[in-house]
Amino acid sequence: QIRADLKAIAPYSKAIRTYSSTAGAELVPPIAAEFGLRVSVGAWISRDQARNEREIRAAIDLARHNSNVDAIVVGNETIYRGELTIPQLIALIKQTKQSSPVPVTTGEIGSVWLDHPELASAVDFVAAHVLPYWNGIAAPQATDYTLDFYDKLRQALPGKRIVIAEFG
Repeated sequence: QIRADLKAIAPYSKAIRTYSSTAGAELVPPIAAEFGLRVSVGAWISRDQARNEREIRAAIDLARHNSNVDAIVVGNETIYRGELTIPQLIALIKQTKQSSPVPVTTGEIGSVWLDHPELASAVDFVAAHVLPYWNGIAAPQATDYTLDFYDKLRQALPGKRIVIAEFG
């Protein structure tokens, strides 16, 4: 199924992102390489510390053994979901960066990055989720809303690379 899905999207994309590195997701990077796709590997982070450690170890292993892995994303909306505190997430990011051969970040909604510049200082680049739909923005204004928010992030976090990691 992974191979069929990646084959279907390969003509339309250069890269993909996963949200986990275990439970089958570890198969994605080598299969993605068959189609010339880069992968930002996710490590799913929650309150379960043992699972967090397994996810981080697996993500680092994938980055070390797959040349198409270009980043590790430690957690997805972990702060927004209230799974960890900012200091806890920063500690996991720093732990990951010590062993990672690729840049390390976390994925969060835009307002988390604005409210917590210390999180932006801990990552190699900002992976921002900009979701106009969830903020009540009509489709015709979604692009302008997103570009305005991107500019707001650039102003608030000068010198930091900003990537729109989710949009919708």
